[in-house]
Amino acid sequence: MAQKAKKSIASAKRTVVPPSPFSVDDLVKELNSFNVDNYWDLGRFLVDKVMPVARKQGMFEDQVLKMVSSHPGIKFPFSMLKQCQQYYSYYPDVKKRLLPEVFYFDLATKVDETRRRDQYEKMAVDQHWTISDLRKKIHDDETARRIDERTKYGFDLRERNVWTFENPDPRFGKTNFKGRMPGQLIANALYYYTKSGDYIVDPFAGSGTLGDILDSLPHFNDRKYKMYDVNPADERIIRNNILLTGIPEQSGSVDYLFLDPPAEYTQKDSSSDFGLGSDAAKADFILKFKGIIRECSRLLKSGGKVSIVMEPAFAITEFIDYPAEVTILFRDLGFKQVGKAYMPRRSGESMTKNQGISEMRGIKVLSSDCRELLTFQKP
Repeated sequence: MAQKAKKSIASAKRTVVPPSPFSVDDLVKELNSFNVDNYWDLGRFLVDKVMPVARKQGMFEDQVLKMVSSHPGIKFPFSMLKQCQQYYSYYPDVKKRLLPEVFYFDLATKVDETRRRDQYEKMAVDQHWTISDLRKKIHDDETARRIDERTKYGFDLRERNVWTFENPDPRFGKTNFKGRMPGQLIANALYYYTKSGDYIVDPFAGSGTLGDILDSLPHFNDRKYKMYDVNPADERIIRNNILLTGIPEQSGSVDYLFLDPPAEYTQKDSSSDFGLGSDAAKADFILKFKGIIRECSRLLKSGGKVSIVMEPAFAITEFIDYPAEVTILFRDLGFKQVGKAYMPRRSGESMTKNQGISEMRGIKVLSSDCRELLTFQKP
């Protein structure tokens, strides 16, 4: 009798797994048969039927979901498939729980820690929360956590690689300084790419934002720094043109370099010559930055890092991917890329002079609205 029971269980398990090999077309048809609001059943299908087959074929779970969500005709985006997978994985017994199912979907997709999910569930049951009450509590707790982090480090720490701040922190940099970057961006770079005791150099110091951060935030007070610029904004900044004289620091003496080159290093004034070719612009860029990157390599210690702010450039029918170009130049000198953060511009910054000119001339042309902070490590 026991043997028969074991056999029936084994056969039941086998029926859960779709036949091999893995057929994306068949899987998409099966997924599309689910209602768009049937999250739990869709998650059960992914966890019980799809993932075991994928693992046997050596595929990662996210790899499967991305492959399926990019298939023509699928009605579920990757984010939804991932949320459904999480929902069922965390709450396979949702039908037996005390709260409505929508509570558990929110807990599964908005709260990472099991302990916190359990706490929210208990509070919701004990205090008879509505779903709006739960969402407000989760939001308020996340806001409080971020305030705690700011209190701890002195700035708004970002934990993902999209760094955007609507207003510059008034403590860092000079108000109305042309090209001023929000100090929160530099503070995040210093947090992730420097350590206690590091010597930091900024050759494009602008209004001294980096120095303001290192001087005023206790978390960074044990770092030493030096700033240079063609037009020093205060006495802390040393006058220097990196293109003419390099950086007057000893070889192998710097732990971290922060580079925010002026816009004219990559963008031409096209108000009079809007048809400037990309080949000439790219050649000019490579000529400048080859020398700058060699200087970075000379200055940095082994294992030292350099971060550089770059963004692509658009012309009438041409496009120059400056972040990709500078990555090639660093890799040619043996550097390894160790980070990339996206820095969308604040509202009101997106309109450029070239964009205005193109509109007046009836030309359709994109404009860059997002910078990239690329970070490389010297071998």
